[in-house]
Amino acid sequence: MKWASWTILALGLWLIVAPFALAYAGTTAAAYEDVILGIVIGALALWRGLGPETPSMTGVSWLLATGGLWVVLAPFVIGYAGTTAAVWNDVIVGLAVLILGAWQALSHHGGPAEMRHGMAAHH
Repeated sequence: MKWASWTILALGLWLIVAPFALAYAGTTAAAYEDVILGIVIGALALWRGLGPETPSMTGVSWLLATGGLWVVLAPFVIGYAGTTAAVWNDVIVGLAVLILGAWQALSHHGGPAEMRHGMAAHH
């Protein structure tokens, strides 16, 4: 499961450099949002990756998923939906963070994997 945290960390780092690599650093709202969220997502992913595999880390995984959702919605909420590179980047990266974060959270406590194992034990 640690691989998901390291993948999210890489996505967070990408958010930090994306405004410069994809040439939308001049779009202030998009650049600030990506750099700030990249730092937050990266820090949470690092914490999650270095932390123990315990159910208490479920909250961190949900924070990551929520951060991913915000990255997806940000172009439309903040108002830089006209910046094509930023929108595509944020939607793709945000969805990846959302899916990986939710998957981590659900697989640790009461998620589909636990439910399957629980049902198998009762049959």
